Amino acid sequence: VNTQKLIVKEEEDNENDDHRDERTIRHVSHGRGTKHSFNFDFGLNNYISNGKFPDQDNSLYTVQPWGSWNLALNSIQRTRLGQKAFLEWGGGVSMYNFKFQNDRTNVIKGSSELIFSEDIRDFDFRRSKLTAVYLNVSMIPMLNFAGNKKSFRIGIGPYAGYRIGGYSKIVYKDNGDRRVERNRDNFYLNNFRYGVRMQVGFHDTDLFFAYDLNNLFAKGKGPELNALSFGITF
Repeated sequence: VNTQKLIVKEEEDNENDDHRDERTIRHVSHGRGTKHSFNFDFGLNNYISNGKFPDQDNSLYTVQPWGSWNLALNSIQRTRLGQKAFLEWGGGVSMYNFKFQNDRTNVIKGSSELIFSEDIRDFDFRRSKLTAVYLNVSMIPMLNFAGNKKSFRIGIGPYAGYRIGGYSKIVYKDNGDRRVERNRDNFYLNNFRYGVRMQVGFHDTDLFFAYDLNNLFAKGKGPELNALSFGITF
């Protein structure tokens, strides 16, 4: 009888151990789980030169902030690292649009450098801009103060990108007819970009600020400008 009781007790202990192991496995899986989402960035672009915005020097490449849209579509993985910490990592495609303050600004790729000039043709100029498209990867450690998606969160981390396209565009009216001149070229834009991104979020929406640590243009080929962008992620 005692032997039977001992066998039954051992079986019960084994079952309890199995349940504890299952709970531990489920807890670890939940604590280190990864979730996927598609995010869309919508914001504004600008750049600075030696700590100043170009409009302080009345440069032809001064950007008009409203209309210099930053657009990005990202595939993001969200991996939990702890109770209140997680990592957002992934990649996507983004578009820098730099709309010039002077609608007559013409971007010309010279034989050895980039030239910004004012178009003197007798047209009604409406818009001039330079666009660069990049493939990007990012890795942003985040701190979530309540440990769930609906609470306040903040993070900062690196990103890098590779340029896959670029063009200039100038729009004007000629005798009432709308004309568009688009020129696809690299315009001495750097093939690579890298920088730091900061995110502050609540519920399903984040605010972001990104700053390129390297110059927008190749060294010695154009003005020394560090691009920056800010906006909303949803």
